[in-house]
Amino acid sequence: MFDIGFWEILLIAVVALIVVGPEKLPKVVRVCGLWVGRANASLQAVKNDIAKELRAEEIKQAFKKPDDLPDLNEIIDIDDPIKPKSNSSDKAEDDSADKKQAEDGK
Repeated sequence: MFDIGFWEILLIAVVALIVVGPEKLPKVVRVCGLWVGRANASLQAVKNDIAKELRAEEIKQAFKKPDDLPDLNEIIDIDDPIKPKSNSSDKAEDDSADKKQAEDGK
């Protein structure tokens, strides 16, 4: 996250030791650690809330009907009955029946 190396941390520690003093330095470091921990926990809670809201919005959009897709009722007419497919044996029987009718008509 931050690009802080060893020498930067050492410089901050020396300045803190000079400004605060050796007696109060452990207490100041402890308090700063608590602040950083609380800030980190708050930041994590905000990230989790944002992630939950984004997931909820994605789910809502998934359930909505897309406008760019056509209506299935327009594509498939539900009122029309489905015609059964005929087998090759049915065709042979139909052909022989047609021939008989043609012979009878002659």
